[in-house]
Amino acid sequence: MGNDTISSSIYFVMLLAISMAACVSSFAVPSSAKSSSSSFSAEAEALLNSGWWENFSSTKHCDLGGITCNTAGSVAQMEVHSFNYSHRSLSNMNWSSLPNLEYLDLSDSGLIGGIPGEIGTLSKLTYLDLSFNFRLHGVLLPDLGNLTQLVHLHLGGTDIRGPIPSTIGNLRNLIHLDLNSNNLSGSIPPEIGNLKNLVKMNLGFNHLQGPIPSSIGNLSALTYLSLYLNQLSCSIPPEIGNLKNLVQMNLALNHLQGPIPSSIGNLSALTYLSLYSNQLSCSIPPQIWNLKSLVRMDMGSNILNGSIPTSIGHLSNLTFFYLDLNQLNGPIPCEIGKLENLVELNIALNNLDGSIPPSIAKLSVLTYLSLHSNKLNGPIPPSIGKLSALTNLSLHSNQLSGCIPQEIGNLKSLVYMDMSFNVLNGPLPSSIGNVSSLTYWSLRSNKLSGCIPSSIGHLSHLNFLYLNSNKLNGPIPHEIGKLKYLFELNISLNNLDGPIPSSIGNLSYLTHLSLHSNQLSSSIPAEIGKLMSLVEMDMSFNNLNGSIPDLIGNLANLAHLDLRINLLTGPIPNIICGLKNLKVLQLSDNLLSGHIPGQIGGLCRLEYLGLGRNDLIGAIPSGLTYLPQLEPFLFKWPRTEIHGSRAGTMCYVVFISLCFDAFLAEHMEIAEAFLEG
Repeated sequence: MGNDTISSSIYFVMLLAISMAACVSSFAVPSSAKSSSSSFSAEAEALLNSGWWENFSSTKHCDLGGITCNTAGSVAQMEVHSFNYSHRSLSNMNWSSLPNLEYLDLSDSGLIGGIPGEIGTLSKLTYLDLSFNFRLHGVLLPDLGNLTQLVHLHLGGTDIRGPIPSTIGNLRNLIHLDLNSNNLSGSIPPEIGNLKNLVKMNLGFNHLQGPIPSSIGNLSALTYLSLYLNQLSCSIPPEIGNLKNLVQMNLALNHLQGPIPSSIGNLSALTYLSLYSNQLSCSIPPQIWNLKSLVRMDMGSNILNGSIPTSIGHLSNLTFFYLDLNQLNGPIPCEIGKLENLVELNIALNNLDGSIPPSIAKLSVLTYLSLHSNKLNGPIPPSIGKLSALTNLSLHSNQLSGCIPQEIGNLKSLVYMDMSFNVLNGPLPSSIGNVSSLTYWSLRSNKLSGCIPSSIGHLSHLNFLYLNSNKLNGPIPHEIGKLKYLFELNISLNNLDGPIPSSIGNLSYLTHLSLHSNQLSSSIPAEIGKLMSLVEMDMSFNNLNGSIPDLIGNLANLAHLDLRINLLTGPIPNIICGLKNLKVLQLSDNLLSGHIPGQIGGLCRLEYLGLGRNDLIGAIPSGLTYLPQLEPFLFKWPRTEIHGSRAGTMCYVVFISLCFDAFLAEHMEIAEAFLEG
C-alpha cells in the first residue's frame, strides 16, 4: 500500500511539472520573433512620427493608406500622394527604420525641403519616384549611388540643383532614369555610360553644360534619349551611332556644334529625331536619308548648308519634317512628293531656289506647308489646290510670280494663308470665297491688280486681311461688311476709288483700319462711329471730302487717327476732344476751317498733333502748351491766323515747321537763335 502511495505521489509531481513546462512554453517568445516584433514596432513608430497620416492610433501601420507590407508584415511599398500640410518634408520620416522598402512613390504630393541622405540606406529599393514636387529642392547626394537595386528613378519636375553625382554610375540595374525639368548644372558624368541596362534616359530642361560624353555609346539597350533644353556644347559624339535600339532622340535647344555625325545613319529603329535650335553646321549626312522608320525629323534653327537630296523620298513614313532657319540651297526635289504621310512640312527661312514642284500635290494629308523666306520663283502650281487637308499655307517673302491659281479655292480647310512679299500679278481669285474657314489672309506687297471680288464676303471667319501695297483698283465692295469678326483690315497703298462703304460699320471687332494712299472719294460714312473697338484708323492720302463726322467721338479706344492730305472741310468737331486715349491726331493738309477746339488741351496722352496747311483761325488753345509729350504741331503760316497770349511762345514752332521740319531735332538751337536775332 505504501509503495503505491509513493508511486502515485511521484506520478502526480511529474505530471504537474510537465503541465507547468507546457504552460510556460506556451507563453515563451523566441528570440527571432522578438527581433521581428521590435522591427515592426520601429516601422510603425517611424510612420507615426512622420505626421503624414491622421488618426494613426486607430489603424495598424500595414493598413495605412498607401502602405503595403510584405508577408512578414514589414513595409515593402509606400505610395502616398497627399500629406498633412504641416508635415510635407521627407526629413519627417525616419527612413533607416524601413529597411525592407522596395517601392517608394511620393510623386505630385506637395513635398518641400531636400532629399535626405538617409534615403541612400534603403538598400532594397527598386523604384523611387519623387517627381512633380515643385518645391522639393537641394542637391542629388552621392548617397543615391548606394541604391544599387534601383530599376526606376524619376525625380523630374522638382527644384533639385547642382551636378549629377558620378555615383549614379553605380546604379547598374537602372532601366528608367528621369531627371528632367530641374535646375541641374555641371556636366553629364561619363559614369552614366555604366548604366548598360538603361532603356529610357531623360535629362531634358536643365542647365547641364559641356559635351555629351562619348560613354553614352555604351547604353546599347537605350530606346529613349532626351537631353533637350540644356546648354550642352561641342559636337555630337559619333558613338551615339552605337545606340541601335534607339527609337526617340531629342537633343534640341542646346549649343551643339559641328557636323551631324554620319553614324546617326546606324539608328535604323529611330522614329523621332530632334536636333532643333543648335549650331550644327555642314551638310546633312546622306546616311540620314536611309532612316526609313523616321516619323518626325526636326533639324530647324541650325546653320546647315547644302541641298535637300532626292533621297529624301526614301523617308516614306515621315509625318513631320522641319528644316527651317538654316542655310540650305538648291531646289526642292520632286521626290518630296513621295512623302505621302507628311502632315507638316517646314523648310522656310533658307536659300532654296527654283520653283515649287507640282509633285507637292501628292501630299494629300498635308495640313501645314511653310516655304516662306526663300528664293523660290515661278508660278504657284495649280496642283496645290489638291491639298484638301491644308490648314496653313505660308509662301511669303519669295520671288513667286504669275497669277494666284483659281484652284486655291479648293483649299476649304485653309485657316492661314500668306503670299505677301512676292511679285504675284493678275487679279485676286474669285474662288477665294470658297475658303470660308480662312482667318488670316495676307497678299501685301505684290503686283496684284483688278477689283477686290465681292466673294470676299463669304470669308465669314476672317480676322486679319492684308491686301496693301498692290495695284488693286475699283471700289471697296459692300460685301466687306460681312466680315463681322475682322480685327485688322489693311487695303492701303492701292488704286482703290469710290466711297468707303457704309457697311464697314458692321465690323464691330475691328481694331486697325488702314485705307491710306488710295483714291477714295466722297465723305467718311457716319457708320464709322460704330467701330467701338477701333484703336488705329488711317484714311490719309485720299480724296475724301465733307466734314469729319461727329460720331467719330464714339471711338473711345482710338489712339491713332490720321486723316491728313484729303479734301475735308468744316470745323474740327469738339467731340474729338473726348477721345482720351488719343496719342496721334493728324488732320493736316485738308480744308478744315474755324477755331481749334479749346478742349483739345485735355487730350493728356497726345504725343503728336498735326493741324498744318488748313484754314484754321483764332488763338492757340492755352492747354496745348502744357502737354509734356506733345511734339511740335504743324501750322501753315499763310493759311492759318494765330494770336493770343501764347502765340509768341509758339512762334519758333511755326517757323520750323515751314523751314526746318526735316531737321527739327538737329537744328532746333540754330532756329531759336535765328528767331531771337
